[in-house]
Amino acid sequence: MSNFFISPLLFWSGLIAVALPIIIHLLNRRRFRRVDWAAMDFLLQAQKINRRRVKLEDFILLLLRCLIMLLVGLLLARPFFTFNPGAGLFKTARHERVILLDDSLSMNARAGGTTPLTEAGKAVTNWITTLASDNADDSFTLLLASKPDRAIYRDEPLTEDAVNQILEDLKQLEAADVTSQLPKALEEIEEMLDPAAGGGSVNRIVYVLSDFRSRDWSPESQKEIYESLKRIADQSAGLYLVDAGADAAGSTDNVIIEDIRARDKALIAGVPSEFEVTVRNRGTAAVTDLAVRLTAGEMLPIERVIDRIAPGETGAAAFTFTFARPANDLPLAPIPLRAEISPEAGDGLGDDNTRFFPARVTSGIQVLLVDGDPDSSYGESETFFMQKALAPRGRAISGLDLTVVDDTELEILPLSEYEVIFLANVYRLNQSARERLEAWVEDGGGLVWVLGDQIDEESYNSELHRNGEGMLPISLSGIRGDDEGNPWAVLNPLELSHPVLSLFDGDGSPLLEGVKVFQWWGSAVLPAAVESGTVDVLAELSDESKSPLLIESSFGEGRVMTVTSALDLDWNNWPTEAASFLIVLQELTRHMAPKRTGEGVFPVGGSLRHALELTEFRPDGSVRTPAGSSIPLRALPKTGGEQSTTWEVRFEDTPRRGFYEIELTPTDGGDPEGILFAANVDPSEGALERVGTKTLKGELGETPVKIVAASASLMDLGATKSRSEYWRWALYALLAFLCVELIYGWWLGARR
Repeated sequence: MSNFFISPLLFWSGLIAVALPIIIHLLNRRRFRRVDWAAMDFLLQAQKINRRRVKLEDFILLLLRCLIMLLVGLLLARPFFTFNPGAGLFKTARHERVILLDDSLSMNARAGGTTPLTEAGKAVTNWITTLASDNADDSFTLLLASKPDRAIYRDEPLTEDAVNQILEDLKQLEAADVTSQLPKALEEIEEMLDPAAGGGSVNRIVYVLSDFRSRDWSPESQKEIYESLKRIADQSAGLYLVDAGADAAGSTDNVIIEDIRARDKALIAGVPSEFEVTVRNRGTAAVTDLAVRLTAGEMLPIERVIDRIAPGETGAAAFTFTFARPANDLPLAPIPLRAEISPEAGDGLGDDNTRFFPARVTSGIQVLLVDGDPDSSYGESETFFMQKALAPRGRAISGLDLTVVDDTELEILPLSEYEVIFLANVYRLNQSARERLEAWVEDGGGLVWVLGDQIDEESYNSELHRNGEGMLPISLSGIRGDDEGNPWAVLNPLELSHPVLSLFDGDGSPLLEGVKVFQWWGSAVLPAAVESGTVDVLAELSDESKSPLLIESSFGEGRVMTVTSALDLDWNNWPTEAASFLIVLQELTRHMAPKRTGEGVFPVGGSLRHALELTEFRPDGSVRTPAGSSIPLRALPKTGGEQSTTWEVRFEDTPRRGFYEIELTPTDGGDPEGILFAANVDPSEGALERVGTKTLKGELGETPVKIVAASASLMDLGATKSRSEYWRWALYALLAFLCVELIYGWWLGARR
């Protein structure tokens, strides 16, 4: 009955009220037995003369009173029908105007002195003003495509105070930086219209205001949008697609900054860092002499010029920064980088002309050397020559921060502080150290095995190789070569295109010819691992077996490199070949280090996540937003539970582009440390191509959807399937029957 009455329960109450007196009368008739009485014969004989007339008069009175009760119930139930029969008294149904406003960034595209968002705001303002002036019994619902789960207004009555507030809010409406969520917004409207949720009792007219850009409305990629529109058209009292871009339509040319990328794996203070800014031309004409500026913090911007970018193509501008090392050993602060362009022509949207990048500057790549054969004598420890190559003396900064320990400390060190770990001639790993190391590599760390003479072959094969399932990519089969140094094998590079060996390609190849290897570990690589690409032999020796010397493999998210010969003078002369030894170790370390320079960049609306070590920082912190406000937050345990000392800071409220900075306080009470993040708009928002009206109509087919311009008046946007109420007719009929019953009852009483 909800398809015909706003309050079906009251209608049924009216029917019961009508039926109740009749039922009582019928029941009372059955309670008595008729007995003939001689004294009543004269009265009965007199009554028979007028019986038919009296019965007819009483029946009419009963019918009038039953109709009155029925009309009372009908009046309270408020009947309606799903068609609009005409004007006058029938236009009494309440309407709810449901407006879905596309507030994506492309709505800010300027053409002809206006923007689609401006035109959409004008349209909604005119509609609300018209409704308020007509004293219509209507309500207003406003949804934004950027946050469909939080309606700005929901079923708001258009009172004077409400209208003033709505109009004020519309003046302050801005395009959102987050990506439009049109499919989800349409789902929200479908839930409003669901009859099971009471959506059939009000005339809901739906308006979708958008600029209809191909990115959001392409029939090829957005089929669910059109299916949802068809369902809304069937369930609502009217559906209108309002083209807010029709009056602001112009050139779709646009130039955007698509990306800022650091070429290095780490941004190291005192070491030149290279950046590349990518610019895309989404227009139909070439862009020439485009100035690109990159600003680091409060420094003066550096400018580069891109000579020409063809239509639909990208251009790149290269920059080099050297971040200063702080004085007095102060902690390194993150540096906000901002790239900007100011094209003179062919740029329809200015909001995508800026991009942000968090430069998390460090003192160097954190490298841990685990010495399995430490020795205090000069040149005798297993890592002596490795230290000299990784951190050479001189004014030049290598960019590597070395920490040297013996293998007994591997169990207690916080491995998360290091990016590359070398295990040099480590005898064996116990279960605890092996599990910690495996978890660290799986999480993205770079591990380098440097084998030597005290390796426990059985332990390495059974616990570290594990038939190809462990961290060690090779199985060992004894030490090969001659400990007297005669004969020897030479190094044969197999992949000179690899980053570790690329400097030896061409003119650099003679630098490796002097390397002589006297001893090495015999090893075997699983053919299936090589075929699958998880293991790669970069260099081998010239012995009869072509023994692998340098083997790279993947393990989880991290990398593993294995050197089958020691990096000291006991097994080879490589440390004496200073040029090639230094180059290989430097390039190897940088290659194994995970790329950190892209961390902290995320799309607007994404989540900020940062691992926090409770032994170093307090769980309470704060986050500074692009608007300058400071919001408190607290770290939460990760999946490891409360027992784990590694917690996670999470922050979800990131609706605006710009820099966000998490501030954490060290446990020792020192100054707060900042972790910088950068939120950027989706580059695809800069695609300003529109879906035409013809395409929209073709995709919607026979669906009763009207496509109009934002300049259309509210009179042109009425209901197509109005659910008109008939309570006034019920009220007029009730008053009429009450009068008739009163007069008729008085006439019968007087007559009898």
